[in-house]
Amino acid sequence: MAACKRAQAADTVRRMSLKIVTWNVNSLKARADFVSLFLDEESPDILCLQELKLEEDKVPRELFASRGYHLAIHGQPQWNGVLIASRTPIEEVACGLPDGDDGQARLVAATTAGIRFVNLYCPQGQRVDSPKFAYKLGFFRALNAWLRANCDPASGLVVLGDINIAPTTDDIWDAEKWAGTPSFHPDEHELYGQLLDFGLHDAVAPYIEPGTFSFWDYRAGMFRFNQGMRIDHILVSASLRGRVTGAVIHRPWRKKKEGLTPSDHAPVSVVMG
Repeated sequence: MAACKRAQAADTVRRMSLKIVTWNVNSLKARADFVSLFLDEESPDILCLQELKLEEDKVPRELFASRGYHLAIHGQPQWNGVLIASRTPIEEVACGLPDGDDGQARLVAATTAGIRFVNLYCPQGQRVDSPKFAYKLGFFRALNAWLRANCDPASGLVVLGDINIAPTTDDIWDAEKWAGTPSFHPDEHELYGQLLDFGLHDAVAPYIEPGTFSFWDYRAGMFRFNQGMRIDHILVSASLRGRVTGAVIHRPWRKKKEGLTPSDHAPVSVVMG
């Protein structure tokens, strides 16, 4: 809670225009050159990555440092992993979700530019009858409890990342087909709603058309026919909501660039004035 209150105080001093991006890169090692292209073309102020699939000491720090970014990293070999890169110094880093992540690297939080950022790689859930779905629901229950214990929604707070939930029928290509499955299940929607009830707001939805997605499976035709989901989100506290001036899901970055294979997720950005 103290970190969020300090972020609120700093916001009055360090108010600035910010371009904030979340992106599940599906292996930073495999996508390092792709991320380099994105940084050079899009130049975000704050970049939050998920699914690094790297230990902290294996992260290519020079890729970020050479472009003036500070880093907060919570890594893990082969799986998971989250990172915050910011052009302004990073403070008060916290890693992990107690009682919720089972030791997996799925949460990193830090204060930068006067805002508290919580970057998440939430579980997918696999199948409703799988232990992984029970793990997903437990993760979200723990996340809601952790946010209420550690963050103040009246302060400058951004919760973002691969949330792995499509909140509405506008956010999934076939709501009837996917009803009751992981990423579009009523139990997930209830827990996602608790994030909003806490005092967070979807900063992206007001700026995109229905059926604008951020994830498409690699299976043939899914991307071409826009059979995707919007599961990558940027949620902001009320004090920041009025600063949001635009949002984009960067669909072109789901395509090959200079012969490089993309992630199955597109970057999602919000601009704050």
